Parts: sequence; structure tokens; C-alpha cells
Amino acid sequence: MPILEAGRTFGMRQNSSLVLYAVLIVAAVILIFVIRYIFSRLSAFVKDTVSKKTQKKLDIDALKSAAAKLGLSKEETAVLINYCRICDIQELPLIAETEQCIGVQLKRMYNHICSEETEHNGAETEDKKLALFKIIHKIENGKRNLTLVTNSIAFPSGLTVTYTDEKGISYPMELIKNTPVEMVLSIAQRRDGTRIKPEPLSKIPLSVQLKNGIAYFFEARIVRYQQPKEFEEMVVAHTKNIRPMLQRRFKRIKTDMCCTFNAVKVIEKDGDKQYLVQPKAYPAIINDLSAGGCKIRTMLPIHDGQYIQIAAPADTGIDSITGIVVKSKKDVDMKSSALHIRFVRMTKKNTK
Repeated sequence: MPILEAGRTFGMRQNSSLVLYAVLIVAAVILIFVIRYIFSRLSAFVKDTVSKKTQKKLDIDALKSAAAKLGLSKEETAVLINYCRICDIQELPLIAETEQCIGVQLKRMYNHICSEETEHNGAETEDKKLALFKIIHKIENGKRNLTLVTNSIAFPSGLTVTYTDEKGISYPMELIKNTPVEMVLSIAQRRDGTRIKPEPLSKIPLSVQLKNGIAYFFEARIVRYQQPKEFEEMVVAHTKNIRPMLQRRFKRIKTDMCCTFNAVKVIEKDGDKQYLVQPKAYPAIINDLSAGGCKIRTMLPIHDGQYIQIAAPADTGIDSITGIVVKSKKDVDMKSSALHIRFVRMTKKNTK
């Protein structure tokens, strides 16, 4: 009996030790999880604090200053600031050297407008898109105006210079060399090879177009003619009397698209204009195109003020475009004509 009681006492002591060890192990596991949780929360808190300190904020004052330089109104600037806040845009460098610097942000604004479109607010959404496009166009024009050339010294060598004679015919020349003292130009030639050489000391009308799309008109005085090598060159003096040519309302896209056009007779009835399309169609080539007009080349002589209807390409969703010839000019070959068209109305295709 004493032996049994002693064994029982030893077993109880052993079980108590096991329970104590188990409790300690569970407590240690719980403590480990608690410590890991505290460290994870603390790490997340530190990361959030650091990111908030390092996160860029939209510099509204800088944006307003740049917008004012580009000619944006206060209302247009407020629209941009609002879209920046909605789309979480921290930086919008309006006065940047390349369009890529702001292209992503402006596209994000446009996508936001599109995402809000429903079947009930279609007209309102289109108005917002149009307002954004107008702002973008003003930004582009404003950036161009900030980089206007005021002295012919700034023209780079290798630039194409256009000389226009007294008959209004244009001839290309090359700016061979531009020094601080004078400009050296190649001599314009007619199609028959005849060189055009106005008298020395006379002024000639010239025009150029830079890579940024801005065209300039100026008059330069011929200093002399020289022949350092094989070809004769024209030397003209520098001038500050440079005028930027009228900027277009819409950006033009170069193209080489075949089309046909018909003459249009316009009559007024009860105060409304009616456009009567004539049956005969003529071939032409569209050289450049914008939202407001285009330039086409045709062998048919057309006078200024003539209305025409241009058959649009099949994939445009437009049936035809009616426009007026604002300027007609003979090409150098004196055979084809360049017609500058301003659009007056478009007719959509019937998709039903």
C-alpha cells in the first residue's frame, strides 16, 4: 500500500509538470503571434507615414502660373485642377518640352469623363469632352506662342525656305548656312531649270515653317550672289521684321488620300441655305486634314468662294462633307491647283 500511494503521488506530480509545460508552450505561441501582429502593424504604420511624407502633392500655384502664361482662363484652370484631384494627378507640367509630359495625365482625364457616361447624360458628357479638347488646344497654341522666333538668326541651317514671286507662285529654297551676320540660301529654280535671281539690294518675300508647326513670313534684303563651289548661292541680310503666320484653330494631319468632289450650288429659301449637289464628280487628293477644313489638289481650276462636296472615305462614318473654297492657288507646274477648304457641314452615314 505505501508503495502504491507513493507511485500515485509521483504520477500526479508528473501530470502537473506536463500541464505546466503545455500552458507555457501555448502562452509562448500566443506571445509569438501577438509580437508578429504588433510588428506587422507597426511596419505598416511606418510605411504609411513615410509614403505620406514623400508623396507628391499637386502644386496648384505653379499650375495656375503656367496656365496663365498659356492663356487659359480661370474657369479652364479650375477645370484642370478639379480633374487632377478627381484622377489623383500629382503633377501636370503644362509648360513642358514634349507633349508626352502631360499626355498621360490628359488621357486619364478623358478616360474619367468617358467612364461617367450613361444613356441619360450623353449630351453633358460630350460637352465635358469638348471643353477638355478646347483646353488642350489652347495649351498647344500657348506653348507655340511662348517659343516664337523674333530674329532670323534663330532659323536652323538646312531649313526649307519658300520664295513667292510677284505672280504668287512659290518656289522652295534651302537655308544652306545661317551665321550671325547673314543667311546663305540656294537659288530658286523654275521647272524648266531657269534660276530666279532678283536684283541685289532688293527685298524678297520669304516664309518658313519650323518643326513645331509655326510658320513665319518675313522680307529679306539680298546682299549679293556668290559661287564658292559648283553652285551659285544667294546671300541675304538678317531681319527682325518676322511675323508668325495665322495659327489654325485645329491641328492639321498630313495625308495623301484620294477622294472625289462635286460642285455645289447654294440657294437661299425662307432664310435657310440649301445645298444642291451637281451630278458630275471630279478626282482629287487630300493633302492635309483637320476638324475645320482640308487642302486638296485637283487638275480642275476652281475659283475662291465656290462650294464643293467631298465624298468621305468609307471608314470614317461620314457620308459627305460640304465646304467652301477660301483660297485657290496654282501649283508650281501651273497645271494642278491647291484648294484650301473650310468645312460648313457634314452628313453622317445612315447605319440603319
